[in-house]
Amino acid sequence: MADLRSLADVIAVGADTVTSIKQMQATTKASFPLLRDPSLAVAKQYDMQLRGDWPMGMMGSFPEMGYVIVDEKGIIRAQRVDLNFGDHAGDIMTLLKK
Repeated sequence: MADLRSLADVIAVGADTVTSIKQMQATTKASFPLLRDPSLAVAKQYDMQLRGDWPMGMMGSFPEMGYVIVDEKGIIRAQRVDLNFGDHAGDIMTLLKK
């Protein structure tokens, strides 16, 4: 995580409750902000919500795991909705180093 934080600001956004966010921070020892987005405004803005034809898409408009890389000028350089986020999280470092 330190390598990632040396290249970018890291912020997690989710629709979770305050309690579950605090539990996640304690469990993962996250050193970056975990922000609440109960209305899914951020998920919708970055097109990161579930869709009906995706696995588990019938669950509704929940945010999906993934990432968005925005450069210093506010331009989206990469965006990935990733059902197996943990398996591909290393790709973020590759993208940031480009």
